[in-house]
Amino acid sequence: MRGQDIIGGCTLCHNNPNVGNHSTSLPINIGVTMANLIDDDGDRNTVPDLAHLPVYTLRNTATGASVEVTNPGKAMISGKWTDIGKTKGPILRGLAARAPYFHNGSAADLKTVVKFYNQRFDIGLSSRQVSDLVAFPSAL
Repeated sequence: MRGQDIIGGCTLCHNNPNVGNHSTSLPINIGVTMANLIDDDGDRNTVPDLAHLPVYTLRNTATGASVEVTNPGKAMISGKWTDIGKTKGPILRGLAARAPYFHNGSAADLKTVVKFYNQRFDIGLSSRQVSDLVAFPSAL
């Protein structure tokens, strides 16, 4: 389970009319709580730091499937297998002052967050674009 397939970019969850607020009120699984996120090149700077987090193995008793997560997400409330890893995105206003990031605190800084999204969704940002995107939340 790698997270649900999401088609779209940043504005899917952070749209212009609601920038600084929750644009998408429903929790979604973008993969940040999955314990098996490893960069193909072994570059730990592009993925969240999971070394200090507990890892939970969840098993579906109906299908026998299992998944390792650092945070069960909405499944802790609903008890539904389909809700594993679903979390709500943060409000962007004031984000630069609220490290660490992600629900499990696995990203120490905004550069790690941007690199995660760039890798996870194969966005293809240049290093200049990464720097610009890291600077953007400081303006909110």
